[in-house]
Amino acid sequence: MVFGLNEFSIRFASALFGSLTIILVFLISLSLFKGNKSKYIIALASALMLAIMPWHVNLSRVGVESTSVVFFISLGVYFYLRYLEGKSKFLFILSFISFGINFFIYQAPRAFLPLFLPLMAFSLIEIKSVIKNKLQIILYLLFIVLPVVLIILSPSLSWRIQTLSIFHHPETKLVIQEQLTNDGVLEVPRLVSRAMHNKLTGYSLLFLDNYFSHLSYGFLFSDEGFPDRFRIPGTGLLYVFQLPLLLISFVLLYNKYRKISYFLFGWVGIAMLGSALTYDDIPNLQRTLIAVPAFAILSGYGISVLIDNFKNKKYFLPLTLVPALIIVFSLSYFLVQYFTQGRVYMTWNRQDGYKELVKKTEELMPNYERAVITGRETGSTLLFLFYSKADPLEFQKASRRIDMSRTDRISYGNFEFSEEECPLRFDEKKQELTGQKNVLYVNSGLCEKNIPGTNLLYVIKRAGGFSEAFHILKVK
Repeated sequence: MVFGLNEFSIRFASALFGSLTIILVFLISLSLFKGNKSKYIIALASALMLAIMPWHVNLSRVGVESTSVVFFISLGVYFYLRYLEGKSKFLFILSFISFGINFFIYQAPRAFLPLFLPLMAFSLIEIKSVIKNKLQIILYLLFIVLPVVLIILSPSLSWRIQTLSIFHHPETKLVIQEQLTNDGVLEVPRLVSRAMHNKLTGYSLLFLDNYFSHLSYGFLFSDEGFPDRFRIPGTGLLYVFQLPLLLISFVLLYNKYRKISYFLFGWVGIAMLGSALTYDDIPNLQRTLIAVPAFAILSGYGISVLIDNFKNKKYFLPLTLVPALIIVFSLSYFLVQYFTQGRVYMTWNRQDGYKELVKKTEELMPNYERAVITGRETGSTLLFLFYSKADPLEFQKASRRIDMSRTDRISYGNFEFSEEECPLRFDEKKQELTGQKNVLYVNSGLCEKNIPGTNLLYVIKRAGGFSEAFHILKVK
């Protein structure tokens, strides 16, 4: 690894692809609006919007795969648009390769691409031309349909889909069963009961609720998105000033560039479908990051419309000064929230304290036979492997046969990861300690730290020192 195993190297790919996507959005905008005299203003404004958009900035600074997906989808769109301009089969094939790569990176494209590519083709090309293009159909089947089918048929590759799908949501099944039970008690006719309270109705309502929650003001312009670890307090995924820009684009883009409006708004609409089919962390800002290029271009077009309408006015400079100040203030507010409030906001959702915990545990381990560590927080095994710079080959040998449902807590070497929040505690029923001597214990910071018969060796605090993350203890 060029940069070594550290935070910078883990985040570098995400930051790099996020930065390169800004260039692609500029090029895509130029291609889409090549006949518009303000095409460079649209392209520059679109790139600027993506560069400062909280949604994109936030996820481009953490080690997530979704930023890479956004890059390769944008690259595929750019190659496709260039193909339409020059009819180069080479660019056409590169476009489908760029789209196909995404199936090896992240789950979201599996629901997005099979619908997005037909949208792009039918909105930007005449329907007859799409149907006659046999190469396009072959590439679509080969690079998009075939991988999706293989993933669905594979138990291991579709494991994530099966565990998060709304069709496996236990709460929905319980609600339907409760409704049927109530119908029986109230003597509702069986035909009416079955027609109203069934899986089709239950799952459809859940899907619609999930879908439109991704298009709500709270999700897009406030801090109501999930997962919690990506939340920035008081800040939305988009700036509030983008709302009027999107409304301008919705009205004017449809009237002037109908096909482009279908493509861009369809891009946003399809991007929300995959996440709506899941029940975990809804509405989800990571799975729907695919929509950011479209939001950026729509906002950029809105800015160009305002500039075109006011540039010949007498009070052009004063009129542009106010929006410019709003943009500067919005960006400044976001940066303050991100770099100050964000550091201490819900730190328990961002595995805060693990770096210090691993360092301290390694210092103490020579005096103990093994360590039992709470796995209450997500990714405990992964973070120990990362910060201890464990040998990947050694870990793979020690964990060849693992339970996929326990991937967050895979024990290795002399490290054991427990499902319990407090591995070392005093059992009131048995009136004895749950631990043993010569074993190092790591409890959650929520556990009692003054346990009779134990020694508290060290306390790991979260950022800002406001709360305790972990307690390191031993049996006397």
